[in-house]
Parts: sequence; C-alpha cells; structure tokens
Amino acid sequence: MNPRLVWLVCVCVGLVVAQDDGSTDDGGSADDGGDGGSGDECEESWEYIDFLRKDVNEKVQEILEGLRDAKNKGGVAVLEDTVSSTMKQVLEIREGILDRIFKLRKSEITICEDQNIKQEENLTNLRMDIMSILLKLIDRDSASIEKLKEIRDDLLEFRMTVNNEVMRVMMLPQGNKAQKKVDTGDCAECELLDNLRSKIENLINCAENDGDQARSYFPGDDEEGSNAEASTEPAAGEGGAEGGDDGSAECMPPPMYFMELMECNRKIDDETERLFPSLFATVDEVERKEIEDQLNSLKSIREEIEEVITKLSKTKPDDEEKLRKTVSRSLSNTLSTLQSLEKECKQNCGPEGCDSCGAEILYEMLDKMDYYEQIYNNTEAEPVDLNDEVRRDLMKFISANSEESTNILKKKVEGTLDDCDQEKLDVFNKTKNPLWMLVNTTIFAEATEEPLFMVQAMKEMLNQLLSEYCAGEPVPERKNLDDGPSCQWEEYEQTGEYINKIDEIIQESLFKPGGDSAKLDAQLGFIEIKKLLDKRVEKLFLDGMVCPDEATTIKKQWMIELNRCMVIFMNSKLKFTEMTRLERIQCTKSLRAAMELRRSDLLQQELESSINQIGDEGSASEPQ
Repeated sequence: MNPRLVWLVCVCVGLVVAQDDGSTDDGGSADDGGDGGSGDECEESWEYIDFLRKDVNEKVQEILEGLRDAKNKGGVAVLEDTVSSTMKQVLEIREGILDRIFKLRKSEITICEDQNIKQEENLTNLRMDIMSILLKLIDRDSASIEKLKEIRDDLLEFRMTVNNEVMRVMMLPQGNKAQKKVDTGDCAECELLDNLRSKIENLINCAENDGDQARSYFPGDDEEGSNAEASTEPAAGEGGAEGGDDGSAECMPPPMYFMELMECNRKIDDETERLFPSLFATVDEVERKEIEDQLNSLKSIREEIEEVITKLSKTKPDDEEKLRKTVSRSLSNTLSTLQSLEKECKQNCGPEGCDSCGAEILYEMLDKMDYYEQIYNNTEAEPVDLNDEVRRDLMKFISANSEESTNILKKKVEGTLDDCDQEKLDVFNKTKNPLWMLVNTTIFAEATEEPLFMVQAMKEMLNQLLSEYCAGEPVPERKNLDDGPSCQWEEYEQTGEYINKIDEIIQESLFKPGGDSAKLDAQLGFIEIKKLLDKRVEKLFLDGMVCPDEATTIKKQWMIELNRCMVIFMNSKLKFTEMTRLERIQCTKSLRAAMELRRSDLLQQELESSINQIGDEGSASEPQ
C-alpha cells in the first residue's frame, strides 16, 4: 500500500476523532455551565506530532534525497562532499531535538499531564539514535560506498522510528488520566528510604557511643513502657516517621540490635509485596524499569541487612564490644547506599520533579558531558580530531554561559536579581573553572584518556550539585585559596588520613594471622578508604577544581591501586589462613609506600614554598 495514502488516512481519522471529541466536550460544557470546555485548552500531542514531522522527518527525507542525488555530482571528492553535507544536516536535526528537550525542561513548552505524551523521554531516545548516526559520519572511513550504505540504512531506520512515534501519539486516548506515583507532591514515595536510613543511622550511632543510653531502652515503669510501645507503633503504621524513626531514638542494648534490623527487613518485605502487582500491571516500559530498579535496590539492601543479622546471631550476647563493632562496620556501606537512594528519590519527587533554576543549567551541562563522552568513545577516530571537536563545541558552550552570566550580573547591578537568577549565577561560578580546565586538557593532551577522565569527573561533580539543588540541601561554598592552606598542604593532610586507615587495616586484620573474619574486615576497611577517596574527589570538584593535581593523583593512582587490592582479597579461591604475613600485607604495603612517597614530595614542596616566602619577606624588609 502507498505509504502516503496510509498517512493521509491516519490524519483524517485523527481529525474526525478530534471533531467527535470536540462536540462531546461542547455538550459537556453546556451542561456544566461552561466549565467543561477547559479540557480543550491544553493540547500537547498535535504540536509534538508537527515537530516530529517538520523538524525531524522532513529533514531526514532531505538527507535521503541528497544521498540519492549524489550520483549526479561530479568530481573526485564527491564522497567527501556528500558525507560533509549529510553531517551538517544530521547536526541540525540533533540541535532541534536538543533545543526542544531544553525547552521542555524549562517549561517553555506546554505539558498536558492527562495526555501522558512523555515527550522528553522519547525525544531523548531519538537524540541517542541520531547521535549514533553522527558518530558514524565522523569516522575516518565514512567517505566510502560501504559506509554511506550503512548510514543510509540507519537513517531509514531512524525515519521509521520517528514515524512509529507519531503513530503512537496519535493512538493515545484523549484525556488519559494516568498519574505517576511521584505526582503526589509530598515525596511519600521516599518515606520507606527515609525510615530505613534513620533506623540504620541510629543503630550505628548507638553502636559507636559505647551504649551509654542502652539502659533507658527497657521499660521499667508505666511511663517507659508506654514509650517503648510508642516506639514500635510507627513501624507498623503508615507514616513510620514518628517515635524513634527520626534518628534520635533511645539506644537498645547490643544483644537487641538484630530486632531493629529484622524490623527494617519487614518493612522492605511489605514494600516489595506492594510493588509486585504494579510491576505486572503496568504496560509502560519506563515505569516498569523504575519499579524493577526499586525492587532490585530493596533486594540488595535486604540481603546486606540479613547478612548482618546472621553475624549478630552468631555472636555471643555478652560480647557487646563485638556486637557494636559488627554493626558499626557492616552497616556503614548500607547506610551510604540508603542515603544515596533517598537523595535521588527526593530530587525526583513532587508534582514537577526538580524545582530548581540552578538544576536547569546543570541538566544542560550534563547533556554536554554525555555528548563529549560519546565522542571520546569513538575509538576509530584520531585523538587530535576528537579533542578538537570537543574543544570547539565546549568553547561555544562556555561563551553562551558567559553571556547569560553577564546578563544576570547586570540584573544584580540594577537591583532586579531574584532567587532564580542567583541560583543560575552560582552554578555558572562553580562550574567555570572546571569547564576551562577541560578546555586546557583538550589542548595539551595527546591522547583521549585524560580528557575523557575530566569529562567523567565533571559528570560526577554536576550530578552531586544536581542532587543538592534538587533535594534542597545547602550547596557548599567554593574554596578560596587565599582563605586557607595551600593545595599541597591539604593533600598532605588528607593523604595522612588514608595512611592512618591503611595502618588500622594492617594492624587489626592483616598483620597477625586470622580467619575469614579478618579477611572480611580487611575488605570492609578497603571500602571505607574508597569512600574517603570518593568524598575527597567530590569536594575538590565542588571547590571548583582549584587543586587539580590531587584529584588526578586520587583517580589515576590511589583508586587504581586500591581496586587492585580489593580484587585480590575478594578472590574466593584465596586461602587467607594459608597466607604468610608478607603475602597478606604486600598489596596494602605497596599502596602505603606510594602514599608516603607522595606525602614526602608534598612536604618538600610546601617547605620550599614557605622558605622562599620567608626569603622574599626578608629581602623586602632590608634597608635600601
């Protein structure tokens, strides 16, 4: 059948259905005194269809026609010219899609919640598809008949995908009232994570304060009994946020720790039971993926808690010191996971997701970093070409940011600056130095490893800032070198903390022969060091990367060495009890020796600088 005829029939059917629905709405408005016609005021689908047809599909059609007409062109460079013109047109399509995504995020395009169009999600998928075509066009051997045929096939498949999207939107029922769970507006979907986090946090705090408050847990009279009863009620109630769930609950004695953990697992089981019917009922792939992720996260947390319960049950009740140590060490990773999940949940909850002007800028920057990461993953292209492409695009992006930042500063001078503009200005100021550092890296790096590392580090920094802006948490102020110690001295002190932790692992778990529990304690110690390194890198980037050498050392040296040690100790075939002392501490000792050497170099630099400053001051004070 002729495709144009099919398209015409679909459009006509859509128009007829729209007219029928419109007449029904008119009747409803008459009955309701004119209020019923408000349903026609919000129309999202047809504008979206129009965009897909005119700004995407018609341009794809022009590209395909250009490929077809290339045979009529003369000259030896016909293949190169065809690839070049195709690339420009594909870039136009990509820019159009990106522009619409940004406008959707900035609420410049009307979204009708009851229509369930999901423009941003589907446009993001189209953006990824067009990006894969673009990457093939920048290959060194793209100017060949075989590659052009492959690009042609990809464009045809992309065109079909867009057509399917148009048909999907056309077939959506009008006035679909499907609501997401996050649309409650009160972040109720994060309540379980908040509850679990509070309980685990309180357990760790109690375990680390030597149980001074433990006596007050058991009810000795009616008043304390009522308190104990109240502390158990929220666990079974809906809210779960009353009583002792705020993290300030009284401490139970160490032999009772397992009961609190069992309560946590019961809550997880209840939530899992609630989520499973939704998983089987939904037909939306995005929603299904969200539910699956929730279930997997809860399953992982439950398994970690169950493992701690097993450890506690195998420990003698009168060995309170070991019980506290088990809780403090074994639950630290679980607490970190819960904190991350809760923060991620809260940044996406509410009726409009993340309501932050600073987040709008961060989303744009993250899209840029994703784009650069895709460019660098094209291993067939020359590194110098990839660096040049990223640098040119990044310079344009920084220029646009500077222009917007200047306009905001003008408002500040005029006294018309609002909170929204201030948030944007703060983001520009926090990200300016790291972005310029990425530019410098693309200039001086001969390969792509270092720029790619910088891009990935930028994404970590931006995601951290995003979670803080979206969760409404205070964003730390940027570090000013003039306000404190030098980069060398800060790194010197931080490295000392890592060495102290390594010494603790060696002393408690590796130096003396021990069983499998010592091996497990060493693994947990390595995880704690990794958390220290991750936190430090995060802080360095939030400070605007004013100390880049330290971040590079952590990422390219300490983390690599630490991962090597973790891999060795996580080998299930490793017989820890049969290893000699030298074998047990070899990897950890090497890491410690490297850190000590780095620390010595830093101290030498700091002393050299201090002595030079003293000399400069002495020269200045001498009489002329």
